[in-house]
Amino acid sequence: MRTHILSSRLVPRPVHRALLSLALGLTPLVSTAFAAPPAQSAFVVTAPWALEGNYRPQSEGPPPKWQPPALSDAAPPPPLSDAARKIVQATQSEKLPEPTWARFVMSNEWRHDVVFPKLHELGGVYVGVATDQNYTMAAAARAQLIVTMDYDADVVYTHRIYHHFINASPTADELRSYYQEANTGKAIALLQSVASSPQEAAQLVKIYQRYRQRLAMYLHQVAHVRVGERRPTWLGDPAAYSYIRAMVQGGRVMAVQGDLNGTVALRSIGDTARALGLPVRVVYTSNAEGFFRYTQAFKDNLASLPHDEKTVVLRTYKRGMFAPEGDLWHYNLHKMDDFLARIATPGYPTVAAVMTDIRTTPAGRKQVEAIGVSYYDERIPKTQQGPTKATVAKPTPPASGTEKSSGPLAVRM
Repeated sequence: MRTHILSSRLVPRPVHRALLSLALGLTPLVSTAFAAPPAQSAFVVTAPWALEGNYRPQSEGPPPKWQPPALSDAAPPPPLSDAARKIVQATQSEKLPEPTWARFVMSNEWRHDVVFPKLHELGGVYVGVATDQNYTMAAAARAQLIVTMDYDADVVYTHRIYHHFINASPTADELRSYYQEANTGKAIALLQSVASSPQEAAQLVKIYQRYRQRLAMYLHQVAHVRVGERRPTWLGDPAAYSYIRAMVQGGRVMAVQGDLNGTVALRSIGDTARALGLPVRVVYTSNAEGFFRYTQAFKDNLASLPHDEKTVVLRTYKRGMFAPEGDLWHYNLHKMDDFLARIATPGYPTVAAVMTDIRTTPAGRKQVEAIGVSYYDERIPKTQQGPTKATVAKPTPPASGTEKSSGPLAVRM
């Protein structure tokens, strides 16, 4: 899930107030909450949600002492040729309504390190909604093309700003320095120099100025998340940052505006992957599946992506699932073919129904690890039944010719 950027129309929940209080209490990006690791060898997790007094997800006993593995040392792929860059740059966005609630340019997911072994060297195309957590996971997967997609144009522009700063910054600390107040002139000058038009320059500068202070604090937190003896995020691990920077400089990272239930962006991403001869290996949905019922458009979009037996849908989920220490979310990797098979039947209209099988069956529970991650495939029996014939209402085709999902967020998530 993405962390709320609050508007006057929203009242933050207590956990959000706690996080914001922590962030706003940081003095010029120096925080005792993220001080140097203690001399003793005790297992330590320092992530914002690990602070005493915050909500603790379901667990049994003390959290396991998980040590995140080092990322693969496989070299990044070479820069794309001019012809391949044109293919990538031709990937289409879709214009969507402006959100009327909150803008999610920061994440409240912190423990992506628990998925590292399952993403290890998957390669291929990584497609993900939301913000910078995608870079941590894509580096673990050694993705060959990274496409971030979000319904919110502010998130898309935030990614594009990151790309420009990454390109200009040999280290993660240099990237983060662009968000410090003393460097705003330097940052704005860079954005104006790299923009393709005056209109784009104005938009990049507007988004940068809108979120600069909050992102300075947030990125400081991301860089200082610690698990055991590792700092496993893209801003904490120099190897991860180096990989992402090589991908950006090689033309292999892009951001598009799109809707999981739309008709343009995901289809175009699939076309790009096919043109490059790459399978889509990861589709990261964060918690977006929780905001809509599965539509035919969503099912068709996923099925249209070039994928194989290694491809997974990676989601975050809460209900009745273990979460890693320092996080609120359980991380679930679901084999794409099994996911498509389940949601093709009437018993699986929502993510809650899908997750019931892994939560409640003996075979499913065996796939749930105490560190807060699980893997879901055809070994887990299907238990959900659809409505009986007598209760099935005759569907009414939408007037527009495209299926609409239910709920206020459906058309944008």
